[in-house]
Amino acid sequence: MREIFFDEDTIYAPITPNVHSAVSIIRVSGEKSIESVDKIFRGKKKLKDAKTHSILYGYIVDEKEEKIDDVLVSVMRKPNSYTAEDVVEINCHGNPLIVTKILELLKNQNLRMALPGEFTKRAVLNGKIDLIQAEAVNSLIMSKNLTNLKISRNILNGNLSKIVNEIKEKLLDLLAYLEVLVDHPEEDLAERNWEFIENSIKNVIKKLKNILDKSKNSRFFTEGIKICIVGKTNSGKSSLMNSMLGEDRSIVSKIPGTTRDVVKEITSIEGVPVSILDTAGIRKSKNLLEKEGIKRTINSIKSSDVILLVFDISTKISKKDVSVIETIKNHAKEKNIFVVLNKIDKLTKKPIKNLDTFNIEKNKKILKRKDDILNLLKENNITPTEYFIVSAKKGIGIKKLTKTIVEKIIGDVETEVNNILTNNERHKELIQDTIKSLEEALEATKQKMPEEFIAINVRDSLSYIGEMIGEVTTEDLMDKIFKNFCVGK
Repeated sequence: MREIFFDEDTIYAPITPNVHSAVSIIRVSGEKSIESVDKIFRGKKKLKDAKTHSILYGYIVDEKEEKIDDVLVSVMRKPNSYTAEDVVEINCHGNPLIVTKILELLKNQNLRMALPGEFTKRAVLNGKIDLIQAEAVNSLIMSKNLTNLKISRNILNGNLSKIVNEIKEKLLDLLAYLEVLVDHPEEDLAERNWEFIENSIKNVIKKLKNILDKSKNSRFFTEGIKICIVGKTNSGKSSLMNSMLGEDRSIVSKIPGTTRDVVKEITSIEGVPVSILDTAGIRKSKNLLEKEGIKRTINSIKSSDVILLVFDISTKISKKDVSVIETIKNHAKEKNIFVVLNKIDKLTKKPIKNLDTFNIEKNKKILKRKDDILNLLKENNITPTEYFIVSAKKGIGIKKLTKTIVEKIIGDVETEVNNILTNNERHKELIQDTIKSLEEALEATKQKMPEEFIAINVRDSLSYIGEMIGEVTTEDLMDKIFKNFCVGK
């Protein structure tokens, strides 16, 4: 049961930005929505006589019957509306003065302005959608890339809700069986169907873990893949960043130590958001600015998903390269490390147009430098995810590098997007709590403890499921979720 006071006020709010535009829309929802708008609407037909999902043309007038604006008014009768209440939407010209005046006329009828997310909140409380879908509405609005938009759309369509409700039914069946046993204590415990209880719990745990497993990469579509470019000074890190971005963002110079702070840029690779960090070159320095830059480089390494370890293949391995490798060994040994052997153009007599047509195997110097670097990494127990031979300055090999990063970290993007069941951390935490309760129930079952103990954990798991879909919640939780919504939603 919800511990929520349901506010029956009729509410209103603009559902489009209140700026100069072609059209603005004001939504009114609640028991008095139709009669209230009827008082300020003048058309060939009264709104109270209009059929549901019909549009009427007319005028909005003030107290003196002066025309404020000519409008199109949509009427949607309960329960077939967004909120499952009577809803009226006023389409007027997009002038903030007009919108403000219409809002004032609605307020004068003792209606009140909607709170952030209140329309969607009412849709949840009225059973139109569940809380999972409501949160997907906000995620859909706030998505900053097409892949996350698609994930949110799938959740809003009910993909996750369907699975969660199936799990809830399985747990209710199990709880019903356990409660029958509790009500009949005279039965011999040995005759209980322990196999049914155990398998029921195991199957639900498996389904829940499958949701988490399929959704483990969802953060990459919301937060993006964080890529940190690391190397000695003047190894071509800034050129690599510029080449990956397709624009000159970092300063490129032959003077070592040009980059003294972390330069961050956001782009998209294969439809996946990516944050690229160009860091200060790692070397020993007494310069306070450089020392601070190197400190920030290390912090960036620790917080990144991918390390692009850049070497200047046109020069022999130096003490600076060794220092970089030691830093990686100390701070990023377990991360996805892509070795980038840069400046290949400096080791060829003829210009390279395409790596596919360039036979690297015939260039002994390139092979020798490549082997020296990979052997040094091996000696330091660093196993790269993959290595690439590129020319950042010429843009050679960069497309293959960026594409491979996404493939190695995420896999096939389209398949992954369609598989992800949730991109919401609240959902994931509640699923983990549910699994924990069910694992305790499973342990109690294996020990053939009294069914009261098993039932307690099953009830707890149902409570977590109920909190996910909004069947069990509080006013504080609802306020926390909907405060991040815009007023018109």
